[in-house]
Amino acid sequence: MSEDEKVYKQAMERMDELVEEVIQICIDVADENHYEREWVLDRFRAKFNSAKRKERD
Repeated sequence: MSEDEKVYKQAMERMDELVEEVIQICIDVADENHYEREWVLDRFRAKFNSAKRKERD
């Protein structure tokens, strides 16, 4: 495996971890505030996409 492939694999593993961390935070927020989990995840996704669009502008 080349060095580039190793770096890519590590980056993808970290992305997987980050996704799991964010999902868990959203679940915790939902549970702590008695919100529906899907609603919180949907709102996060919408806010994330909005922030991503602003970043590109």
